[in-house]
Amino acid sequence: MRIVKKILLYTGLGLLVIVVSLALSAFLFKDKIIRNFIEAVNKDLNTKVTVGKFDVSVFQKFPQLSIVLTEVYVEDSHAGQYPLLTADQVSFQLNPIEVYRGKYNIKGLEIENSETNLKINRKGENNYTIVRETGEQKRPGESVGFELKNIQLKNALVRYVDLKNDEDLIFHTEKLSASIQSSDSRYIIEAAGQLTTQKIRIERTSLLEGKSFDITTTLEYDDEKDALKIEPSFIILKGSEFAVNGTYHWQQTPEIDLTIEGKDTNIQTLLSLLPETASQEFLKYQSKGETYFTASLKGQITATKNPGLSVEFGLRDATIFHPDTKA
Repeated sequence: MRIVKKILLYTGLGLLVIVVSLALSAFLFKDKIIRNFIEAVNKDLNTKVTVGKFDVSVFQKFPQLSIVLTEVYVEDSHAGQYPLLTADQVSFQLNPIEVYRGKYNIKGLEIENSETNLKINRKGENNYTIVRETGEQKRPGESVGFELKNIQLKNALVRYVDLKNDEDLIFHTEKLSASIQSSDSRYIIEAAGQLTTQKIRIERTSLLEGKSFDITTTLEYDDEKDALKIEPSFIILKGSEFAVNGTYHWQQTPEIDLTIEGKDTNIQTLLSLLPETASQEFLKYQSKGETYFTASLKGQITATKNPGLSVEFGLRDATIFHPDTKA
């Protein structure tokens, strides 16, 4: 028993020494850590970044070292002064040992109370090319990329406007976890959490506006080919689960191929996909029995064309009734 107590005591003392050492080091080398971090960021970015306050914390995400930025403003890459990102707080998690060696490899990222504005002008130029070109020539077969895990978004608003293809999308999340893996112009994004589609407009077509989802998704985005692929993903809307997959291309004529399949659905599933103004008088209706629902959206999206919408919805050994009248 004494041996166990000694082991626990020495382990506790060891952990205490590590924590105190990290905290003391962060305090003593705070200015140097911040200065080196700013130099590393400015070396990689070609747009203006302003920060109200820098801080270094050992305890925010122990055992990682956190560099905390408040009142963050990142300018976009278009001419003029327009924000790409504004945030109350941005926190980077790094390995403390690597930091003291001068290496700033980001292990995690937290962004709180942020607004991101992604834009493509009428010439097809995006406003988010903010990483400075290194000028180094790639060897044949060599790819350039990065991987960033453990991204946490809290109270984040993202707006995407494409003036060339007449698209306007606005999303909001209270809390979302994500990871990004990049290889040249291809990005693989995995995300899980809550998401509200405040606005989805492509040309004259509006989809799923004002809907709140719980999502688990994997997206593959190709910036060079202007293509988005939705790997088999799952969203939950008002208790109904949907499996979603498909593609969207917009390099020339925007074209979509999207399939949604309802799982464990009922009459409320179909109504929840409609605008509330269209479904309000039917909201009290319920169903009993097996319900199936599949929808596909396929075709070009132009000023004169809308994609074809195919919906298959039905009941097997089921009934629809109003709870008050049972009719």
